[in-house]
Amino acid sequence: MRPHPLSLALLLSSLTVAACGSGEPEGADTPQETLTRLTAFIADDKGEDACDLMSPAAQELFARENEMSTCEQAVNLFHGRITDADAYRKMVPSGLKTEGSKAEVSGYCGEGWTLSAGTKPSETPNRLGTLTLRKTEKGWLIHDYVSSRSYSSCGG
Repeated sequence: MRPHPLSLALLLSSLTVAACGSGEPEGADTPQETLTRLTAFIADDKGEDACDLMSPAAQELFARENEMSTCEQAVNLFHGRITDADAYRKMVPSGLKTEGSKAEVSGYCGEGWTLSAGTKPSETPNRLGTLTLRKTEKGWLIHDYVSSRSYSSCGG
């Protein structure tokens, strides 16, 4: 028995739509949630998921500023520096500043991130640098990035 041509066309069409939807950046409903997801994905070494929280331009900046070829490689670089993945995953962007459809958290001099209880973690994602987010149709996405290498010494 041969499949009906219309059934075959519908099947191929649904497979094409599913394939086209993958890899599209999609943020969360709040900038805090996007950043919390980012640190969790870095802690779990999920580079593709972490990079999906960034606009294509931010993905390129994140890779280049961290001297990597791809965003996923840069995520892997940060993951490799983590000594306590559970603590890293629990950090929140307490220094987040939001104005309208723009938000920013800076890792300058160890500021910007705390544990959910409000205490400073022993290791922080501040090495990430400064992350600027924008509200888009796909939620809050990381739109710009400045590496922590751009910071001057903090007296340490």
